[in-house]
Amino acid sequence: MNPYYEQYLQEQNSATPFYQAYQRYPFCPFCPWEDEKARDQRKFRELYPALARQIQPLVEEECDRMEYDGSFMFDEYPDQLQIRRISRLIYDKLNKKDYEDDLMMQETNGRNWMEDFVTMMLLNEMYQRRCRRRDRRCNWMY
Repeated sequence: MNPYYEQYLQEQNSATPFYQAYQRYPFCPFCPWEDEKARDQRKFRELYPALARQIQPLVEEECDRMEYDGSFMFDEYPDQLQIRRISRLIYDKLNKKDYEDDLMMQETNGRNWMEDFVTMMLLNEMYQRRCRRRDRRCNWMY
């Protein structure tokens, strides 16, 4: 059971005026499902393939730079050219000496599948951060 809820129940057993009865339970900042989401996200990231685990810190670093008020990441319709530019920047940061053979094999029909993979990981991280921001912003009502 949630320790905050147990504390709330203990305080309810004491004699308090009716108008202060529900004031002590902190609904918004300590939502138990937020910890559960973060724990699940960590577990699933451990299951990523080795290449994805090496790319993920670079993606998180770029998203950390973009996470501020007014960023295009939180726009209703993010700019596709900006997303491509950032994914290309992450792709260029990869140590190409280690992946040179993989990169050559990935280019077929004029498409670079490794760059597409980086773009997909960037979009996934942006989506998760947008959801987290939306959840935090909407909880202030409760």
